[in-house]
Amino acid sequence: MEIQKIRHKVDIIIEKLGIKDAPTPLEKVADFFALPIIYYPKFPDSVSGTVVQEEDLLAIGVNEKHPRVRQRFTIAHELGHYILGHDTSKILDDKFDKNSDKEREANKFASELLMPIEILKRDLSNKKWNIPALAKRYVVSEQAMTIRLMEANLINNPNLQGIDN
Repeated sequence: MEIQKIRHKVDIIIEKLGIKDAPTPLEKVADFFALPIIYYPKFPDSVSGTVVQEEDLLAIGVNEKHPRVRQRFTIAHELGHYILGHDTSKILDDKFDKNSDKEREANKFASELLMPIEILKRDLSNKKWNIPALAKRYVVSEQAMTIRLMEANLINNPNLQGIDN
Protein backbone atom coordinates (compact mmCIF):
# COMPACT_ATOMS: atom_id res chain seq x y z
CA MET A 1 0.00 0.00 0.00
CA GLU A 2 1.32 3.43 -0.88
CA ILE A 3 2.36 5.79 1.90
CA GLN A 4 -0.17 8.37 0.74
CA LYS A 5 -3.02 5.88 1.23
CA ILE A 6 -1.78 5.01 4.71
CA ARG A 7 -1.44 8.71 5.59
CA HIS A 8 -4.93 9.36 4.25
CA LYS A 9 -6.43 6.63 6.44
CA VAL A 10 -4.66 8.07 9.49
CA ASP A 11 -5.77 11.61 8.60
CA ILE A 12 -9.39 10.45 8.50
CA ILE A 13 -9.07 8.81 11.93
CA ILE A 14 -7.44 11.93 13.39
CA GLU A 15 -10.17 14.13 11.93
CA LYS A 16 -13.08 11.90 13.01
CA LEU A 17 -11.74 11.65 16.57
CA GLY A 18 -10.83 15.34 16.80
CA ILE A 19 -7.19 14.67 17.69
CA LYS A 20 -5.46 18.03 17.72
CA ASP A 21 -2.46 17.50 19.94
CA ALA A 22 0.14 14.96 21.03
CA PRO A 23 0.25 12.33 22.37
CA THR A 24 -2.28 10.44 20.28
CA PRO A 25 -4.90 8.85 22.57
CA LEU A 26 -4.54 5.26 21.38
CA GLU A 27 -7.27 3.96 23.68
CA LYS A 28 -9.70 6.36 22.01
CA VAL A 29 -8.63 5.13 18.56
CA ALA A 30 -8.94 1.48 19.60
CA ASP A 31 -12.37 2.18 21.15
CA PHE A 32 -13.50 3.79 17.89
CA PHE A 33 -12.80 0.48 16.14
CA ALA A 34 -14.27 -1.54 19.04
CA LEU A 35 -10.88 -3.11 19.75
CA PRO A 36 -10.17 -3.48 23.46
CA ILE A 37 -6.51 -3.38 24.47
CA ILE A 38 -5.45 -6.29 26.65
CA TYR A 39 -2.11 -6.20 28.47
CA TYR A 40 -0.65 -9.70 28.72
CA PRO A 41 1.82 -10.35 31.55
CA LYS A 42 2.88 -13.73 30.20
CA PHE A 43 3.95 -12.86 26.67
CA PRO A 44 7.58 -13.86 26.13
CA ASP A 45 9.93 -10.87 25.82
CA SER A 46 10.28 -11.56 22.10
CA VAL A 47 6.55 -10.90 21.52
CA SER A 48 5.41 -7.28 21.42
CA GLY A 49 1.78 -7.80 20.53
CA THR A 50 -0.86 -9.28 18.31
CA VAL A 51 -4.41 -8.85 17.14
CA VAL A 52 -6.33 -11.42 19.17
CA GLN A 53 -9.06 -13.18 17.22
CA GLU A 54 -10.92 -15.84 19.15
CA GLU A 55 -14.56 -16.88 19.02
CA ASP A 56 -16.27 -13.75 20.40
CA LEU A 57 -13.14 -11.70 21.02
CA LEU A 58 -11.37 -9.26 18.74
CA ALA A 59 -8.76 -7.25 20.62
CA ILE A 60 -5.20 -5.99 20.63
CA GLY A 61 -2.86 -7.95 22.87
CA VAL A 62 0.20 -6.12 24.17
CA ASN A 63 3.20 -7.30 26.17
CA GLU A 64 2.69 -5.81 29.64
CA LYS A 65 6.41 -6.10 30.43
CA HIS A 66 7.60 -3.84 27.61
CA PRO A 67 8.29 -0.13 28.21
CA ARG A 68 5.37 2.26 27.70
CA VAL A 69 6.77 3.74 24.48
CA ARG A 70 7.14 0.25 23.04
CA GLN A 71 3.60 -0.66 24.10
CA ARG A 72 2.24 2.47 22.39
CA PHE A 73 4.08 1.69 19.16
CA THR A 74 2.85 -1.90 19.34
CA ILE A 75 -0.77 -0.81 19.83
CA ALA A 76 -0.52 1.59 16.89
CA HIS A 77 1.20 -1.11 14.81
CA GLU A 78 -1.53 -3.67 15.57
CA LEU A 79 -4.21 -1.07 14.78
CA GLY A 80 -2.41 -0.67 11.47
CA HIS A 81 -2.63 -4.37 10.69
CA TYR A 82 -6.35 -4.32 11.50
CA ILE A 83 -7.27 -1.07 9.71
CA LEU A 84 -5.15 -1.85 6.65
CA GLY A 85 -6.96 -5.16 6.25
CA HIS A 86 -4.02 -7.48 6.85
CA ASP A 87 -4.85 -11.08 7.65
CA THR A 88 -4.26 -10.71 11.38
CA SER A 89 -4.91 -14.37 12.14
CA LYS A 90 -1.35 -15.14 11.04
CA ILE A 91 0.44 -12.19 12.65
CA LEU A 92 2.28 -12.35 15.94
CA ASP A 93 4.67 -9.43 16.24
CA ASP A 94 7.92 -10.02 17.96
CA LYS A 95 10.43 -7.36 18.91
CA PHE A 96 12.59 -8.04 15.89
CA ASP A 97 11.80 -6.00 12.80
CA LYS A 98 10.49 -8.09 9.94
CA ASN A 99 10.96 -7.07 6.36
CA SER A 100 7.56 -8.07 4.96
CA ASP A 101 5.42 -5.48 3.20
CA LYS A 102 2.68 -5.92 5.82
CA GLU A 103 5.12 -5.23 8.67
CA ARG A 104 6.50 -2.13 6.91
CA GLU A 105 2.96 -0.89 6.27
CA ALA A 106 1.94 -1.46 9.90
CA ASN A 107 5.08 0.34 11.08
CA LYS A 108 4.34 3.26 8.76
CA PHE A 109 0.75 3.39 9.99
CA ALA A 110 1.99 3.42 13.60
CA SER A 111 4.43 6.22 12.85
CA GLU A 112 1.75 8.31 11.13
CA LEU A 113 -0.73 7.73 13.96
CA LEU A 114 1.66 8.36 16.85
CA MET A 115 3.39 11.33 15.24
CA PRO A 116 0.82 12.96 12.93
CA ILE A 117 2.63 15.09 10.37
CA GLU A 118 0.53 18.24 10.80
CA ILE A 119 0.83 18.21 14.59
CA LEU A 120 4.55 17.52 14.31
CA LYS A 121 5.05 20.38 11.82
CA ARG A 122 3.08 22.72 14.07
CA ASP A 123 5.21 21.78 17.06
CA LEU A 124 8.41 22.25 15.11
CA SER A 125 7.35 25.66 13.81
CA ASN A 126 6.25 26.96 17.23
CA LYS A 127 9.19 26.00 19.41
CA LYS A 128 12.77 24.93 19.45
CA TRP A 129 12.73 21.18 20.04
CA ASN A 130 15.26 18.41 20.31
CA ILE A 131 14.65 14.73 19.66
CA PRO A 132 14.49 13.64 23.32
CA ALA A 133 11.94 16.36 24.13
CA LEU A 134 9.82 15.51 21.10
CA ALA A 135 9.97 11.80 21.90
CA LYS A 136 8.79 12.53 25.44
CA ARG A 137 5.95 14.79 24.21
CA TYR A 138 4.67 12.18 21.72
CA VAL A 139 5.39 9.26 24.10
CA VAL A 140 7.52 7.42 21.55
CA SER A 141 11.11 6.23 21.59
CA GLU A 142 13.87 8.56 20.47
CA GLN A 143 14.58 6.06 17.69
CA ALA A 144 10.98 6.21 16.42
CA MET A 145 11.03 10.03 16.53
CA THR A 146 14.36 10.20 14.70
CA ILE A 147 13.13 7.87 11.96
CA ARG A 148 9.89 9.84 11.63
CA LEU A 149 11.70 13.17 11.34
CA MET A 150 14.11 11.79 8.76
CA GLU A 151 11.42 10.07 6.67
CA ALA A 152 9.29 13.23 6.73
CA ASN A 153 12.33 15.36 5.80
CA LEU A 154 11.87 17.51 8.90
CA ILE A 155 15.46 17.41 10.13
CA ASN A 156 17.40 20.46 8.97
CA ASN A 157 14.43 21.60 6.88
CA PRO A 158 15.05 25.34 6.25
CA ASN A 159 11.31 26.03 6.37
CA LEU A 160 11.05 24.82 9.97
CA GLN A 161 12.82 26.13 13.06
CA GLY A 162 12.63 22.70 14.71
CA ILE A 163 15.34 20.15 14.81
CA ASP A 164 19.01 20.86 14.31
CA ASN A 165 21.45 18.03 13.82
